[in-house]
Amino acid sequence: MTTSGIRRASPPQAVHKVRDNFYLVQVSITESPSGDWRRLFYDAQQDVPADFAPRSVEITGTFLRFKSDPESVERKIGLLDRWMERASQKEAAMGGRTESQRQKKEELAREAQELGEWNARWAKL
Repeated sequence: MTTSGIRRASPPQAVHKVRDNFYLVQVSITESPSGDWRRLFYDAQQDVPADFAPRSVEITGTFLRFKSDPESVERKIGLLDRWMERASQKEAAMGGRTESQRQKKEELAREAQELGEWNARWAKL
């Protein structure tokens, strides 16, 4: 597989204040992950800190969301990047992608790019 896998496509953004000094933080990712990738992201991690388990990360379309205090966002982003890389590597190692799966993935990537372009155009409305 020639793709480098799913990775972070934006810096973290606070999208909702949960309580004092605690926020819902979101990052966009390069594509909407497959079911296999999601399983690998959630289950195949090592050295998971007690205060930030992969299961605490919500994956919705091309976004990852998690709750955090501002001081630990940088550390959690580093973990997310590592977990995404590991899931992508393991998914690539599974191999065996059929042509239709590859086409579907490309179609989803094009759709995500198109949505991003519209959102950028509408950002100042």
